Amino acid sequence: MTADGKIEIMIASSVYGYEDQLNQICGLFEQMGYHPVNSHYKTMPTDPTKSNLDNCIEAVNNCDVLFGVLRPFYGSGVIGDTSITHEEMKRAIELKKPRWFVAHRDIRVARVLLKQYRFLPNGDPNPDFAYARTKLMDDIRVINMYDDTIQNDIPPEERIGHWTDEFFDLNDIKKVIQTQFTDIDRIQGIIDKMNDL
Repeated sequence: MTADGKIEIMIASSVYGYEDQLNQICGLFEQMGYHPVNSHYKTMPTDPTKSNLDNCIEAVNNCDVLFGVLRPFYGSGVIGDTSITHEEMKRAIELKKPRWFVAHRDIRVARVLLKQYRFLPNGDPNPDFAYARTKLMDDIRVINMYDDTIQNDIPPEERIGHWTDEFFDLNDIKKVIQTQFTDIDRIQGIIDKMNDL
């Protein structure tokens, strides 16, 4: 929480190609009375002695809430096997932070269509599956990121905090933000409840 009592909400998203959308998303949170934390929006404190990944993870550690936007483009900050955005989302889940996710419709569609190729009939990963970058989805790991947010590896009855809204355009994202975040007292209550877990 900021010194003036505003809830700090980290907006985790790939940036390049979506700068205007991020400005509108962060601006909407700001208008609603939150303090948006986002590197593109210039509201993320950084430590020059740390890597970009470490700075982003520190921002997740310090935020009150995370809002994750999954797009069919994995992001440019790929370090090792995952992108910085993916690591931010995984860290929020690991910390059991209050979190809300929205995922582009194309990710869900690709997940369903490619399942028959990604996995063998017994459910094991197909070792021969390879994905080539396309204009619709640049990296198969966006499906892994989606699976992480919906907690696909956990039995459905044990999943908590796995709600991921589908969106097609910016208006869908704005509607989710307005539905979920208009009542700041409700969000503060969720933060308090999750901090007690």
